[in-house]
Amino acid sequence: MGKGRASKGTAAARVRGLDGLAVSRSAWGLYRETRRPGAPGLAARLGALPRLCRDVLLRRYPGVGPGKLLVLAFAVAVYLVSPIDAIPDFLPVLGWSDDTGLLLWFLVGLTRESGRYVEWTRRGEGGAVGELPADG
Repeated sequence: MGKGRASKGTAAARVRGLDGLAVSRSAWGLYRETRRPGAPGLAARLGALPRLCRDVLLRRYPGVGPGKLLVLAFAVAVYLVSPIDAIPDFLPVLGWSDDTGLLLWFLVGLTRESGRYVEWTRRGEGGAVGELPADG
């Protein structure tokens, strides 16, 4: 009986560990998150992006500070238009991979946050200030 509990605990730790971390930060993790019962779907998340940005900049949404959003958006934009890259853009296909990866990372993060924003607004324009839904 104790052995069964240990194996369940080990499996749960593995899911929360590196494997869970890698999946949670990927586009696949976003897909799995949108397929969870009761979670906002991808269409709801994408539709909420403009409202999320507005509420972050107006400091209505406590999940992300406006400074963090603006700095990340600015940094991504500068990297995309900058001629200095990790992989030079003159290399066909490979040169655009770092730009594409950075842009996807930013968009996936923003879309995941918009899911938390949709859940926050479903509770009645946010409930208590500073209260966010669990990451699950």
